[in-house]
Amino acid sequence: MAAPRAFWKGYLKLSLVTCPVAMMPAVSEEEKVRFHTL
Repeated sequence: MAAPRAFWKGYLKLSLVTCPVAMMPAVSEEEKVRFHTL
């Protein structure tokens, strides 16, 4: 099975440090990230 393609690529820059970032779609419900507030 091929790896999913990123639908967004960019860079996260914090002061003098730059890191590449890729956003990929979740393949299943278990892989989704959920943000719940209490």
